[in-house]
Amino acid sequence: MVRQNFLKKIILAIDTSLDNFSLAILEDERVIAKKSILKQKGQSEDLLNYIEQLLNQINLTYKNLEAIGVGVGPGNFTGLRMGISAAKGLAMALKIKVFGINRFETLVDKNQPTLSLIQIKNNTFYSQLFINKKPTQPPTEETLSEILNKRHLPNTIISGDCALSISKDLKLQAGKNNSRPNPKEIGFMALKYIEIGGPPPAPLYIKGPDAKLPKDPIPVILESYE
Repeated sequence: MVRQNFLKKIILAIDTSLDNFSLAILEDERVIAKKSILKQKGQSEDLLNYIEQLLNQINLTYKNLEAIGVGVGPGNFTGLRMGISAAKGLAMALKIKVFGINRFETLVDKNQPTLSLIQIKNNTFYSQLFINKKPTQPPTEETLSEILNKRHLPNTIISGDCALSISKDLKLQAGKNNSRPNPKEIGFMALKYIEIGGPPPAPLYIKGPDAKLPKDPIPVILESYE
């Protein structure tokens, strides 16, 4: 007779992509502890302390963790690096799996076509289309006008920032109406990836850096003679 494994999986979920530390600990699909702390300058070293405090609240230790899910953006450059570095360091020390979860995939709940939207400024969004919960293309930047004038499949769900108003204009179904990272959703994705494998943590940047190399050639520094 095959012995079934009834041990529950403990998942740590981390997101530092925006203006706060968002943490959650899941026992399978149930959140058993969560914490959100406003980030301040020079607080990167406190992230591990907050994680340890959260574990202590529910009488767990790092050794109880089965895997870690960490938000990889889009988001704040410094915040992403902080969270990803902490997650990778913990996973390496504990010899457990760590997965990178992007904001677009946390906006997808169903197998039907879903357009995930993250607003970056007035009337401008990052967007990505999913079918059967899998991306059909890399994320792209689009204006509201481009989204409204594009042809969408009739069963498409609009999910993320401004989803209610955009879906109404397009006469489509609305999903979530906010793209803000949720550590619970990150934990759900990590739990799924334990079984099927998932992406390693790496920052997701849609655009390159704003800084550009100068067009003029770099000046040559001549030797000085005394």
